[in-house]
Amino acid sequence: MDLSPGEAERDLVRMLRDLARNAAQTLGNLVDAVSRGREPEGLLGDIKALFSEGGTLRGPADLRQAVRVLLVKPGVQALLLYRLYRWLHVRGLRLLPEILARLNYFLTGAEIDPGAEIGPGCRIWHTAGVTIGRGGKIGRDVWIRHNVTLGGRGASPFDPGEEGYPRVGDGAILYTGVTVLGNVEIGPGAVIGAHSLVLDDVPAGSLAYGVPAKVVKRPGRH
Repeated sequence: MDLSPGEAERDLVRMLRDLARNAAQTLGNLVDAVSRGREPEGLLGDIKALFSEGGTLRGPADLRQAVRVLLVKPGVQALLLYRLYRWLHVRGLRLLPEILARLNYFLTGAEIDPGAEIGPGCRIWHTAGVTIGRGGKIGRDVWIRHNVTLGGRGASPFDPGEEGYPRVGDGAILYTGVTVLGNVEIGPGAVIGAHSLVLDDVPAGSLAYGVPAKVVKRPGRH
């Protein structure tokens, strides 16, 4: 049944109010979640990663530092906006998340589809050229450098293409210019060298690079 303009507006206001309440609760629990080491999810996991080894911030968790980074770091901003419109997307909204995704691209240079799934603790070090397609799935604590693309593999006169999108395991690292296309799985802890084109699975803990990417080191082998 179609909603009248008044009913649709009230539903939108109610959803945005719930979103604001959720955001306030998240920020209010930030320091406690980081300092106590609770299992991080979503935005809390992203902020927890800022204070981790190799993170942007040093020392004990501090709310003011975290807020400062949220305000000035494009990579953090891109994930913050993504968490917002992803939250709306999984609750059935379609147009508003798409608009916010366009805003995210305009503000940060990162094109992250509302349908993509990104685990907590993700780090986008530089947002320019980062593209994550609708079906992409990224695990926990993944590091992404600039000009990384995770997308589908469409048909062309030279390639029949394939269905599916990349899946990136926990703790993987994608360096500058990496392109991952199609139904490809990058295993947990794998490292993909700069400017590589990944068209096949990469085992966990392996190092792969090249065009197309080949595994050059496996766990326990030198």
